[in-house]
Amino acid sequence: MKPILFILVLTSLFLNNNLSFGQAQKVDSLQNLLATANDTTKVNLLRLMGIYSRSVSKDDAVKYGIQSLEKAQEIGFVPGEIKALYILGSTYGMTDDYAPSLTYLNQCVQLALKNGDYDFVMSAYNGLGIVYKRIGDYPKSQEYYLKSLQLNDSMQMNRNISSIYNNLGVLYDLMNEEDKAIENYQKSLEVYNGSDKDQREMEIISNIGLIDLEKGKYSEALKKFKRVQASDAVKKDSYLSAQNYANMGICYMNLDELQNAEAYLKQSLESAQRLSLQQEVAVAYQNLAKLKLKQNRLKEANELSIKNLASLELMGQAAQKQEAHNLAYQIYEAMGQYPKAIKELKLSMAYKDSLLNETKIKEIQSLQIKHEVYIKDKELKENQLQMALLGSDIQANNKRIVYLSLITALLLISAGLLFFGLRNKIKSNRELHEKTVLISEQKELIGQMNQELEKRMLRAQMNPHFIFNSLNSIQYLINTDDKKNALKYLSKFAKLLRQVLESSININLSLKEEIQLLKIYVELESLRFDNSFKYTFTVDKNLDVEEYEVPMLLVQPYIENAIIHGLMPKEGEKKLKIIFNDKDEFIECIIEDNGVGITKKSEGTTIQRPSRGMSITAKRIEMLKRFSDQELVTIENLENGTRVTILIPKHH
Repeated sequence: MKPILFILVLTSLFLNNNLSFGQAQKVDSLQNLLATANDTTKVNLLRLMGIYSRSVSKDDAVKYGIQSLEKAQEIGFVPGEIKALYILGSTYGMTDDYAPSLTYLNQCVQLALKNGDYDFVMSAYNGLGIVYKRIGDYPKSQEYYLKSLQLNDSMQMNRNISSIYNNLGVLYDLMNEEDKAIENYQKSLEVYNGSDKDQREMEIISNIGLIDLEKGKYSEALKKFKRVQASDAVKKDSYLSAQNYANMGICYMNLDELQNAEAYLKQSLESAQRLSLQQEVAVAYQNLAKLKLKQNRLKEANELSIKNLASLELMGQAAQKQEAHNLAYQIYEAMGQYPKAIKELKLSMAYKDSLLNETKIKEIQSLQIKHEVYIKDKELKENQLQMALLGSDIQANNKRIVYLSLITALLLISAGLLFFGLRNKIKSNRELHEKTVLISEQKELIGQMNQELEKRMLRAQMNPHFIFNSLNSIQYLINTDDKKNALKYLSKFAKLLRQVLESSININLSLKEEIQLLKIYVELESLRFDNSFKYTFTVDKNLDVEEYEVPMLLVQPYIENAIIHGLMPKEGEKKLKIIFNDKDEFIECIIEDNGVGITKKSEGTTIQRPSRGMSITAKRIEMLKRFSDQELVTIENLENGTRVTILIPKHH
C-alpha cells in the first residue's frame, strides 16, 4: 500500500470508530421525527438516517436509503430521488460493494442530467471516479474525474473542486505518473477555499515529499518533510506529524546519516504510541530494525523485528507481513542463525504467494463487477424501453379504434389475395432472421474478443499480426456465410487464447503445456493458409515434458517467421518440422522449413516492419544467457530452407 493512500484509509477508519456511537444516537432521534413528518420531510429524514447509519450498519444504511428512494418515487419528488440514488451509490462504494454502487451512481447521473441538477451530476461523476479507482480501472476513473471538472468549467458552477484535483493526484500516483500527480496536488491547493488552508498545504507538501522519497530523491524529500514539521499548522501530536518523523528518518537512513535517522525514527515510534496508531507503531519498529541491521547492531535489530512481527499479528496486511518476515530473515542470516533465517524466508515467500493470489482474485472480481454492471444497465434500459413502448401503445390505441372500422372491410377483401404471398414471405423472413441473428451473435463475440485483447495483449505476449489476421480470417468466413469453417476456426482460436490468458500470470509453463499451445497455433496458421503446408511435431522420448518448465511462447515468433517468411513465398510442396530434443543441460528446439531460405528472403522488395514478437523474444533470450555461456540461438541457411536451433537451459 502506498503511503499516500495509507493516510486516507487510516484516517477514515479512525474517525469511523470514534463517531459510530454518536451517529447511532442521531439515527434514533430522526426515527422519532418520522411519525409526524410530511412526505417530503420523510424522504429527507430517511436519507439522513441512511448517511448516519454507515458507520454503524451497512444493512441499515442501505435499508434507509432504499426507503428514501421509494418514498420519493411514490410522491414524485425528483430532487429527493436524485439525492437518494447518490446516497445509495456512495454507501455501497464505501462498503466495497461496487456493482450496485456503479448502478445507483449511473442512475443518479441520468436523472440529474434529465432534470438539470448539475451539482449532483458533478458529485456523481466524482463518486464514479472513486469507485473505478478502487476496482483498478484507472482510465475509467480518470475519465469521470475529468468529466466532473469539465462540467464545473462549462456550467461556471464555481464549486469547491479541490477534492477532485486531490483525487486525481492520488490516481496519477497509483499510475506512477508522478509529474501529473504533483501538478494536481498543487492545483488542489490553489483552488482550495477552506478555513484550514495552511494545514491542507502541509498535507499536500507531505504527499509530494512521499513521491520524491519513492523516486529516491532523499535530499529533496527531506526538505519538504522538514518544512511540514516546522509549520505551525501541524500539531506535534498528530497523525501527520508521526508519519512525518518516520519519513524524515527514512530519508536520513538512505543518506547514511544514521544518527539523525535513529533520532527521528524513535520520535516517530513515541508519537505513534501516544496516539495509539497501531499501523504506525508497526512501521516504526520495522524502520528501526532496518536501521540497526544497517549499523550491524544485530541483537537490537532482532528485538525490534520481533516487536514488529508481534504488532502485525492482529492487524497487518499481507504485504506488510511479507516485508516484515523478509527483514527478520536478513537479520537472522546476518546473526548466523540459519534455521531461523530459513523459517522466516519461508514465511516471507508464503505471504508473497498469497499476494499474487490476491492480485489475481481482485482482477477476477473487477471483471465480475463490470459484468454485473453491464447486465443491470442492460436490464434497466430494457425496462425503460418497455415503459416507453407501453406509453406509445396507449396513445396509439385510441387512434386505432377510430380507424379500425374503416380499414376492416379493406382488410377482409385483401386478406384472401395476400394470404399465400404473406405465408411465403413470413417463411423466408424467418429464415433470413435466423441467419441474421447467428451472424450478429458471431460478430458480437468477435467484438468482445477484440475488447478483451486490448486489455490482455501485453500479458499474453502474442504476436499482434497473428491475432489481427486470425480475426480477419474469422470475419471473412462469416461474411462469406462459411459458418462451418468460421466456427471451427473460432473454436480453435478461442482455445489457444483462453490457454494463454489463463497462464499469463506465470512466466513459465511446463514443456508439455508449451507444446500444446504451439500445436494449436500451427494448426490455426495451417487453417488460415488453406492447409497449404504440412507440419510435424517430434518430441524426444527421453525428454520429460512434465518435469521441465520453459518461458511461455518463447519459440512461437520463430515458428511464425518460418511460416510467413519462409514457406508462404515458396511455390510447390511446403514442409515445417518442429523438434524437441533432450541435450544434457538444455532442451533443444529445432524449427526447420524447406522455404525460400534466408538469402532469398533478404532479396525481396517488400520491407517488413520489425516484429514485436521477435523483439520481445530477443530480450527473453538475453535474460536466459545469464544461465549459460553457450550461444542459445543459431540460424542456418540450408540448401532448401532454413533451420533455427534454440537451446533452453533446463534450470533457469
